[in-house]
Amino acid sequence: MKSFLQFLLRALKYFRSTKRVWRRPPRANLLIIDRGTASPLDEMFAHHKPHIMEIRGESVNMLALLRALPKIHLGAVAYLEAYIDFVKPKLILSRTDNNHTLWQLKRRPNVTYQVALVQNGWRSSDRPGDEAKLIVKRGSSTVDRYFSFGSSLQKAFGHKVKGTFETVGSVNLNSFPLMPSRLDSGEKLFLVSIFRRKTVDDDQGINEFGGLERSLLKRGIDISIICRSESYDEYLDEEHFYDTAMPNLKKNFLKKGSRLASYKWLRSGSVILFDQSTLGYEALGLGLRVGYISFQPLYRVTDRFGLPLEFGEKGPFWTNDPSEEEIGRILDYLLTVSDEQ
Repeated sequence: MKSFLQFLLRALKYFRSTKRVWRRPPRANLLIIDRGTASPLDEMFAHHKPHIMEIRGESVNMLALLRALPKIHLGAVAYLEAYIDFVKPKLILSRTDNNHTLWQLKRRPNVTYQVALVQNGWRSSDRPGDEAKLIVKRGSSTVDRYFSFGSSLQKAFGHKVKGTFETVGSVNLNSFPLMPSRLDSGEKLFLVSIFRRKTVDDDQGINEFGGLERSLLKRGIDISIICRSESYDEYLDEEHFYDTAMPNLKKNFLKKGSRLASYKWLRSGSVILFDQSTLGYEALGLGLRVGYISFQPLYRVTDRFGLPLEFGEKGPFWTNDPSEEEIGRILDYLLTVSDEQ
């Protein structure tokens, strides 16, 4: 009952601030759910003339909402199913794989549509996203196909999620060419930002960057931070976070000007440092010089490097200890190792 009341409060807030549409959704063979993660699927399958459903507050279809009212106890699933019944798709496709409601679209018996979800980011071993505990908890979560970066999620889900897992790699990375040339700008060392505006600074390890700062100062190396903020206000907060974490170090902040802006720094000759980042794992997959440093204390057990595989506390290019000594060891390795090694 408590969770249902919380859903009603969220729905009321959502309803008040969104555009209301009073026409039936058009029929389409392909329905892509979530405009926010539709790219690049909408481009890849444009020849199928997909219909894109908005679920982030851009709009709400009133006819689907009215049809869903008798099943309102199901929450957002009822609205999704009502919308789907209007569109009558053969295939439902989405990159919002961390939304547990999308794992319930095969709930009804004898539905004729297929459901395929595409992994949109690195997921830790015991949860494929922020809502994954709900995905696993239900036990009957089902999709026809789940396209994942690798086999880790299949091992993590085990029998708790039904469906066929396909290993395809990152959709974004697969469409982004790796530039083999050295960086003309002189950029050498990059840190993939872990900043989250809604997360408490202490939980993000703001006090754990001292080892990195001292290691870089000792070696006379500056650092470029690949920012993740998209709005200007959030970017200012992100810049302030790192200025506070490493006040004495010269830093170059690389703003995210477009969806794939961060990928242009993944070039031969660059060194990438990361903690809890899809981009970091993608850089590792490309064979670049990548170092993993666990700055966030809360994740050193639940989200350590490479889970669900066991790589230990330390390795040639990874560590759960953000001390100056450990970071210095990793930096020396990355700055001298050959491409072959």
